[in-house]
Amino acid sequence: MKNLYIWVTAFLTFTMTACSDFIDQDNKGNIDQGSYYTTTEGFKSLSNASYSMLRTLYGGNPWLYVCGTDLFATGRTALPVGLGTYGSSFTESNTDVKTFYTDYYKAISLTNDVIYWGGNDPEKAQLVDEARGLRAFYYYTLVQQFGGVPLVIERNTSQITQVERASAENVYKFVIDELTALSGSSALPERAKATDFGHFDKRAATHFLAKAYLARGYENFGSAGDFAAAKENADKAIGGMKLSTPFATLFDMQNEQNEEIIFSVQYDINTVEKETNGNMQQAHFGAYLDGPEKGHKYTTSTLTPTLRMHEVFASSPQDERYDATFMQELRASYWDYYDEGKKNTSPVTYYYAPPWASDEASITAWRAELPSRENAIVVTMTEEGPNIGGNVTTYISKMREDVYGVASFRKFDDTNRKGTFSTTASMHDIFLARVAETYLIAAEALIKSGKQTEALTYVNAVRERAKATPATVNDMTIDYLLDERARELAGEYHRWEDLKRTGKLTEYAEKYNPDISTGAVGQKILRPIPLAARELNSALTQNPGY
Repeated sequence: MKNLYIWVTAFLTFTMTACSDFIDQDNKGNIDQGSYYTTTEGFKSLSNASYSMLRTLYGGNPWLYVCGTDLFATGRTALPVGLGTYGSSFTESNTDVKTFYTDYYKAISLTNDVIYWGGNDPEKAQLVDEARGLRAFYYYTLVQQFGGVPLVIERNTSQITQVERASAENVYKFVIDELTALSGSSALPERAKATDFGHFDKRAATHFLAKAYLARGYENFGSAGDFAAAKENADKAIGGMKLSTPFATLFDMQNEQNEEIIFSVQYDINTVEKETNGNMQQAHFGAYLDGPEKGHKYTTSTLTPTLRMHEVFASSPQDERYDATFMQELRASYWDYYDEGKKNTSPVTYYYAPPWASDEASITAWRAELPSRENAIVVTMTEEGPNIGGNVTTYISKMREDVYGVASFRKFDDTNRKGTFSTTASMHDIFLARVAETYLIAAEALIKSGKQTEALTYVNAVRERAKATPATVNDMTIDYLLDERARELAGEYHRWEDLKRTGKLTEYAEKYNPDISTGAVGQKILRPIPLAARELNSALTQNPGY
């Protein structure tokens, strides 16, 4: 197929590159498909191309994963019309939704091609099952975003003009059936080999199966059994593993293949055509930090952290995840923080004081710890407080109007790319699933099953790693669980789905996001089916609210 509109993608000439085995399709001789994809080299090339699509889906602007939530809003650069505000400006003609929908069906098309050309060849069985896993993951994402969508699970070589939307219930059934089979007696390894890190394996299948069961449990066609199955499969994916990697080093460039990472999008500077063919993850989630002459990283100043993003940490100030997430101290160069010779000696230019340490006594104590802090300008991450000019102003004003206005995320920094001033220069892998989230999936399923005491064990396993104050049984609510997911998974492309799944999207977005007015979300809980898709496929119906 093409997207749903439909392209024949099996013979696309890919110019994408990726890490390790995730390399371009390589068909320099322009051999016909039947001759090329039946060879070992040709089939592996096709499989590589199916993985390369992950970089298209996650390496650019993550609008549909993050926009319009409680944790991130417009900075100096406005977010796309509609996606960050809902309301009347969010229509079926939205170009970002169209691109998202199109790219996912391109990705599905490639997996269908891998499955077709692999056939029943036992030597190709593992790559076929990897493609099935990717396809199930893609459909899981689509059903979260759009509800029911067309289930195209066969290879097509001509345009399809009439494909009805499968019901959400049937999409979930397909995803769960596929992942159940793949997590059981399939050709997938339990864990991908070190040389194949990033390939879909049984642990990834089991993690996403737990997540699919959890999401289905909330649906009107779901059941209590779904939550029980979510917890059971989460336990299988965890496999008794403790969270032993300190959060402070979890995202280090030298630690991207640690045992906690279940599935990730791979990048490597040695395999890309240009040094700016990386991803944008490190460029989001912060303030505008001026031009290249300032020595800072290039930020988009979109998806700026809201005050809420800071405040979810307030209940446990010693939580190590706050410092590991935010660049609290901005020096002459942003990157001085990572230089052991400069970290404590390079003068701090700006200190972004968290809400619980923004009083005069706390700031005085902070200054006294190191001489390099003596002349720092303090900007408080509070509802009202000083900006870099010393004027008392609102947090919203700092995030929307000021250069250096609020603290930026450092969580995703590519410390190997300090000298490249580009929003697309990061070669940091993008983590799509890791074991800490699996713990929180189990906890959420247990809360929904009324087993708060058991849920507490899973939540505190995550908090213990962060040296955060232990939670209590009374904390075990969906609201607390969402706060814990914010602390642990901030910026990891889960938040919109989390709020939509739990039924909290309208409440949280309208309460905590300064871009969104009361009543703006309305019926727009799901994304619109793109107008361009409906024009080419007349069988498609539209979601409520559009």
